[in-house]
Amino acid sequence: MTNLTSLENKRLIFVGGKGGVGKSSTSSAIALHLSERITQSGQHGKILLFSTDPAHSISDSFSIKIGEIPTRITDTLDAIEVDVNQLMYEFKGEHKNAIQELLTKSANLDEKEAERAIELAIPGIDEFMSLVKISTLIDSNTYKTICVDTAPTGHTLKLLSTPNIVNNWLIFFSGLHNRYKGIMRTFIGTDPKNIDGFIKTLSDNVYRSYKLTTDKEQTEFLIVTIPDLMAIEETKRLIINLYSSGIKVNNIVVNNIQPNNDCVFCQARRNHQNRYINAINIMYPDINKIYMPLFSTDVNGLNHLRAFENILFS
Repeated sequence: MTNLTSLENKRLIFVGGKGGVGKSSTSSAIALHLSERITQSGQHGKILLFSTDPAHSISDSFSIKIGEIPTRITDTLDAIEVDVNQLMYEFKGEHKNAIQELLTKSANLDEKEAERAIELAIPGIDEFMSLVKISTLIDSNTYKTICVDTAPTGHTLKLLSTPNIVNNWLIFFSGLHNRYKGIMRTFIGTDPKNIDGFIKTLSDNVYRSYKLTTDKEQTEFLIVTIPDLMAIEETKRLIINLYSSGIKVNNIVVNNIQPNNDCVFCQARRNHQNRYINAINIMYPDINKIYMPLFSTDVNGLNHLRAFENILFS
């Protein structure tokens, strides 16, 4: 077993895995550790813990109410529980006129139909808004590293695939717009600059988000799992999907391992878990594994998180 010190050189860390395996505890402990390293090394900067999980848990992890704007945890650590509905509302508000023009002039919808279309959810757009928010924060250089507590596996895969989904949507409407913008300018008297600007903004965001998630130098995807059948199977599917998207996994945290002791039930439980621990070692010989014991208490509040952190980075 080696440690996770390589994470200190990353700009963006995604923490993913099945629901209920300890992603929030792990991402909170990683963010806390990285923030403390800044202080210990006498460097400048801050770390951001960013939750994309609709059922946010990092407030529970720190026992602090965390909102959709950066909430201070320590001098070098902030946290956000993003509200994707608010991000979507702001996006639609900023680009409503351009979207309405695109739908009425290029897609030939009447104004009422365009209004209804704007209110509809675009598949994948919620997750895309989260990626855009993260990439904007990265570009601002406000934070040295952003650690993302992701939703369970299905949502996470959707999050990482949204640049392609939105790009396909963008290609369709861009082609439609290019076909009709000459007509719009000549016969309708409409200047398509508003739509051109919207399409360029969206296109730039797609490019930035894709580049960010696939950047092996700056971005790390760490998986959290537990030694049981369903978690191992889901981990396998997640790794396959990540690899097919060009995202390499360097670290797996195997959480909730039953400590060895004289309790008969505990021994039986550990023997059962050993089957899956061995399976992980065989399936992923080139991936670093970090083994975390089952804690006797909830991992919440700074004291418990630091105990978790100390083992995670020991």
